Amino acid sequence: MPTLEVIEDDDTNKSPLLAQSKGLSKEEEGALFDQIASEVAADPFAFQRLARAFLEQTTKQDFNTVNIQPQAGYVCKTHVEESTHQIYKVGTTVYINICYHSAIPAPPIASEAEIQKALNATMDAVYRVPLSLGQIRYDDKKSLVLDACINTQPYLRSEKDLDFRLYILELAMEFVEGSIRNPLSREFTMPSAKSIGKIPPRVLRLPKPSLMTAIKAQVSPQPKWQLKPQFTVDQAKGLLIVAIEMPDNNSTSWTLDITPNKILLKMSSDVHTIPLKQHEIIVDHKENKVDFYKKSLELVVELKLASKNRYI
Repeated sequence: MPTLEVIEDDDTNKSPLLAQSKGLSKEEEGALFDQIASEVAADPFAFQRLARAFLEQTTKQDFNTVNIQPQAGYVCKTHVEESTHQIYKVGTTVYINICYHSAIPAPPIASEAEIQKALNATMDAVYRVPLSLGQIRYDDKKSLVLDACINTQPYLRSEKDLDFRLYILELAMEFVEGSIRNPLSREFTMPSAKSIGKIPPRVLRLPKPSLMTAIKAQVSPQPKWQLKPQFTVDQAKGLLIVAIEMPDNNSTSWTLDITPNKILLKMSSDVHTIPLKQHEIIVDHKENKVDFYKKSLELVVELKLASKNRYI
């Protein structure tokens, strides 16, 4: 039985998502990811493909600077629960103003079932609400005040849907915890005011419409993979060469079985049969081999022909 050998070429063994993004800030990268996610939420693999491609290509010139004035919505009052980094004392009051603006990227279009997965923190949930967190401010009692801005559409739903509001509050608290580097208590109250203090305007860096048009042009269903083997006979070496273009590079999940007149290619739970037609091969010949070329996604099987088949 030939052993599958994976051929590494160029930098294909390095994750493209770790490639440098031509000087983009974290805010710009986040805005780009949010916009792409809005287009392909139902297809995580498409999201990874587009994020990888456009993060490598995008520069600062692909972004617009947008000045916005967030609109006040409602307030969450909580406190620092643990002082793990000694930045703020335990018990320090934290106010989070939930505000909104139409310029903040909208969440992806999703079915109610997908939204409920996110609300229930299901592991395979793909729905997410983009959030822009403002700078830390302080009120006259030295309490922390932060403004968490979301798109108008999810804000309106959070006004009417308690579960959705809790989801937004949890999301905002997680963002704040990342900013202040201290855990917050999940015991909170909601003051009657629409905001604590006046919410200042802010500047956003958002992808230009031309960039999003290019992204949308690539958000098209990928054609279903079809097995289309190509057969070649190397008469000088007495080999039958079978080349197969594979759908991905997940070669660890593939197995091949060789019989005198067919190849059985197993991928996950699917078994694909490749008839060798009029060719008959020597199953256990030492020259039999299988190579997989990661860059071109080609699986190449070389099989020794029985002598009577060498010139067919």
